[in-house]
Amino acid sequence: MKQWLTALTIMCLSFAASASIERITEVQDKLTQDLVTLQQASDYDQSFLEDVLRRKNQALRERMTQYAAGTEVDEESFKALLQGQIDLVDGLIEFSDADFEALAEASRKVEGEERRILELKMQRRSRILDTYFSQITSSIQLANQYGLDVAALKEETEQALIQRAGFLANVILYIDTEKQETESRLKFVNDTEKEELNNQIIRYNEYTSTMVMGLQATTGLMENFGLNVGEYKQLLLTTTGDINADVLDVRVAYGLFEEWMVSFKEWAFDNTPSIIVKLTLFCVILYLTRAISRVVSKAVRKSVKHSKMDFSVLMQDFFVSMASKAVVFVGVLVALSQVGIELGPLLTGFGVAGVIIGFALQDTLSNFASGLMILIYRPYDVGDMVKVAGIQGTVNNMSLVSTTVQTIDNQRLVIPNNKIWGDVINNITAERVRRVDMVFGIGYGDDIDKAKSIFNEILQSDERVLKSPEPVVRLHTLNESSVDFVVRPWVKTDDYWDVYWDVTETVKKRLDAEGVTIPFPQRDVHIYQHAVDSKES
Repeated sequence: MKQWLTALTIMCLSFAASASIERITEVQDKLTQDLVTLQQASDYDQSFLEDVLRRKNQALRERMTQYAAGTEVDEESFKALLQGQIDLVDGLIEFSDADFEALAEASRKVEGEERRILELKMQRRSRILDTYFSQITSSIQLANQYGLDVAALKEETEQALIQRAGFLANVILYIDTEKQETESRLKFVNDTEKEELNNQIIRYNEYTSTMVMGLQATTGLMENFGLNVGEYKQLLLTTTGDINADVLDVRVAYGLFEEWMVSFKEWAFDNTPSIIVKLTLFCVILYLTRAISRVVSKAVRKSVKHSKMDFSVLMQDFFVSMASKAVVFVGVLVALSQVGIELGPLLTGFGVAGVIIGFALQDTLSNFASGLMILIYRPYDVGDMVKVAGIQGTVNNMSLVSTTVQTIDNQRLVIPNNKIWGDVINNITAERVRRVDMVFGIGYGDDIDKAKSIFNEILQSDERVLKSPEPVVRLHTLNESSVDFVVRPWVKTDDYWDVYWDVTETVKKRLDAEGVTIPFPQRDVHIYQHAVDSKES
């Protein structure tokens, strides 16, 4: 029973395959008749009939591909079918070539919109030819697999592809020449003619794109036959500017390099004298700009130093720096204009780049804004001792982005301006006079008046202590272990630490000499001893 079902299945599949090849052959014969009808039809009907024929043939080729991929293939019938398909596509190619030549001849006799319509038809016909050549190439490859003798057709197709590639390359070069001449005329025409020329350039670009696509397809088919396509790939790279794997081809790369070298020699021969003059002028302008910027810097610095507005050192440096950079910026623009660079697009590019950089450097711009506020409100100046962002030291330098502080232990710290402006700014040396706050303690058993007198004598004997404001010596706190006095003399800011250290040392020596104790924290420890039981011992 099982063997019978298997045999029946094989018979059904064979019948289906036979019916399939017969149906495909029937469709093939019908399309061959349609080709004859197409060739004899009027110009008005040919476009419609060809479109229908092309679509049906594409569907037929797909069915042939499915059939060839099956397990039951009638090779003899398929070879006949394949030969018929080759003849059909070959006939379509001949029809398309004739139609393309007719369109090209007709386009040379008309102008304006009629020529535009014919050019569009030529572009469409070129794309259709690419399809037909692709079909006949794949059919030839399939025929070789089945042992069909297609050597003559193969040679004929190779020659046709070579001719087509040469034709497309010549058309691309011709259109490029026409386009360049049209672009050169744009500088000398009015707005109305300029619009017409721009439209013409657009049509050139469209036509070039179609020809480039055709040349790309043709070179791809030529490679399948092992034909040399280096010259055409070089043209494609030059026309489109697309850098791809083709540049790895030694012949293509060498051809491009040779072409570039010839172009460079011609360009250098024509432009070297003017380039030397322009570069010389460029360097001279930059040199003069640098000299002028130094003169302007000196003039601005002298002006702000003697200004009645009493600018800070930071503000003076800012004005000098901005004036110098402004001169350099203008000088660079003038120098660039002398070498042929258009300043309008360049400045526009700077504006766009400024917006992009502004978004990317928001923190830096915050520092910049904080630096401007510091310059305007002058909370400190160069040389001031400050305490900012938790750091104490002397201001050495400041830019619009950061402030450099030299700490007391000689560390150089660069602090972002937004951290300084957003926090408390303590300018220690901003005032010319400062009060030194000191606290000294004596024992509870010592004479308060005597201690107070000693403190006053020490302050009065120190010439650095100012008479006005008067120093303050007062009993301040009755502490746990001491009676504390506050001693607050006024001194010049530069003498602050010297007075602080010297007075502290003198107080210790005088109190010791006068028998006044300086208490320190003490704790009494009482030890109690209990009687130990004799039994426990």
